[in-house]
Amino acid sequence: MRDNKSFYRLAIPLVALIWVSMLSGCVMLFSSRYQKVTINSATKDAKIEYPEKGMQKNIPDKKFDKFSYFQTVTFRKEGYKSTNYSFDLSKRSPARALAILDIFLPVLGWMYLPLDLMSPKGNMYVKNHTAPALLACENRKEDEKYILLNNAEIDVKGKDIIWHQFRGLDRYNSGDFTDGDYVRRSSDYKDKENMVLDNSIFSSSLRKTLKKLNFIDTTRSIFSAAGNTLYLNATVKKIAISDVKNRLYKVNQGEVWEGNRLFSIELEIEWEILDYYKQEIYSTKTTEKSDLITYNITEDEKKNFFNFLELSVADNLEYALIKITNELSQKRLLKKTSDTKQIEIPAITINKPNKLENGRLNDYMKSAVTIKVDEGHGSGAIISDDGYIITAYHVVVGSKKIEVIMGDGTKDTAVQVVRKNEDADLALLKISKSGLAALTISNIADPEIGVDVWAIGTPKSVELGQSVSKGVLSGIRKANNVTYLQTDVSLNGGNSGGPLVNKEGVILGVVTSKLIGVGTEGVGFAISAQEIMNKLKVQYKN
Repeated sequence: MRDNKSFYRLAIPLVALIWVSMLSGCVMLFSSRYQKVTINSATKDAKIEYPEKGMQKNIPDKKFDKFSYFQTVTFRKEGYKSTNYSFDLSKRSPARALAILDIFLPVLGWMYLPLDLMSPKGNMYVKNHTAPALLACENRKEDEKYILLNNAEIDVKGKDIIWHQFRGLDRYNSGDFTDGDYVRRSSDYKDKENMVLDNSIFSSSLRKTLKKLNFIDTTRSIFSAAGNTLYLNATVKKIAISDVKNRLYKVNQGEVWEGNRLFSIELEIEWEILDYYKQEIYSTKTTEKSDLITYNITEDEKKNFFNFLELSVADNLEYALIKITNELSQKRLLKKTSDTKQIEIPAITINKPNKLENGRLNDYMKSAVTIKVDEGHGSGAIISDDGYIITAYHVVVGSKKIEVIMGDGTKDTAVQVVRKNEDADLALLKISKSGLAALTISNIADPEIGVDVWAIGTPKSVELGQSVSKGVLSGIRKANNVTYLQTDVSLNGGNSGGPLVNKEGVILGVVTSKLIGVGTEGVGFAISAQEIMNKLKVQYKN
């Protein structure tokens, strides 16, 4: 009986060993799947985050699963850009020596030798890592301008869209293409949808990044101004996508074990910085590469390829915008400005118009003009019989040729911009004519809310010159050191610069803008007539 027990004590482990040997080799069987790694940052007090949900943060030592092959952690610190740090199974483990025992395993154990040698358990992570220093990054300061996106587009030719594939993180870091790596351009790549960056992803990521850096006004203020707002044009000219696979997986030789992968995108972008009136004030070019992100090779992840693309694009744009805003700050283009410099200019004295007969809109219309410029048109009002005309600055800014079309259809191309105030969006023009019908500028600092008002201008088309629309004065608003009159008068493109008058034909304001959007109607604005006197230093003769 004792002999039988001894037999079973020996036979059962032997059978188990034979059964296990049929499933795996010695490296897979006896080597550890997890390895402890210590990671620190060159930036003092940077906090570390691991990708696994619920994983304790800020602990530099952690056991990592070798079957993931690539590992990516994130370092964060206030005042710095958060940065990913990636590492891989770059060293061979002494456990690989166990693979030689495969040839002694029963049931064709030698067949497991190639699989054992490719097993991630036969490799090691570098035990200690120090991530590079983080990039200093400050969000927009209170005394800096907002930056709004004006236009974003992809203008990339096929030869400038490149797909890099690397076997190993060291080759990616060095840019060294050797056996097993390859480069393909868009024209060579069959799955072209994955090669082209979608314009909607680019523009959406750009807006989100501007918001993240606090360059978009999240208070949704409706009163932006020249002194606190810039606009941005961005054009992608080149795209380089990097896909990093593990060195144990040979491209085009079949998947034995692939694990996860790393992804990064490099963008060459041309940037134009525009002032509030969309005039270019600075241009530059950036070529930035996003941090690597880890993604798993599963069907679900392949279907969500563009999610990883969007993450990489956003990271790329953050690097680019940090560089650009630093340049703008150095050139003092980012600092908010005010119109205090306009206070010291000498006053312009103009003739006070004759009082028009109350309620005669036909007479008021004679003093309204169409202002035709290089690209479009606006409106204006004659404010003196010797040819001074008031309009909005954004109507004439950047135009080389200005033409004034009078109510009777006559034209004048000898137009001078004699004074402007960018912050108040006002401009004073002069034509060489006299004996003109003119409107008087109001001297009422606080007009009555609810009174009837009329807007006279040229909406949409020059053919609609001297159109009249009626409403009420809805409110008085002050923002950015400028007083605005709110009205429900119907306003359209081309009305800008035209007069907002009361029943006596007195100019209460100069039309400047309206709110547009779903569910928004009857909210327009005119710059108060008092600003004409204050910001442009215009006064009547005694």
